[in-house]
Amino acid sequence: VESLLEGSEATLKLLGGTMERFGIEQVDPEGEAFDPEWHEAISVQPSDTVEPGSVLTVVQKGYSLNGRLLRPAMVIVAAE
Repeated sequence: VESLLEGSEATLKLLGGTMERFGIEQVDPEGEAFDPEWHEAISVQPSDTVEPGSVLTVVQKGYSLNGRLLRPAMVIVAAE
């Protein structure tokens, strides 16, 4: 099981390096203000830890290429 985990981590590291080399960046907006141009809200949930209208949880990270959105981040937004 450990060798499988090490192989998966190595593959993920290589993929991340390749994506970075070609200008693909992750969109990981946890704690930031919700922006409908970059984020896709899948749910709204009350929270005491972050301000209303902020991203509470990132369900799936998004990606951008040279400043253009490839896939929006799927997020849960904090409600009042």
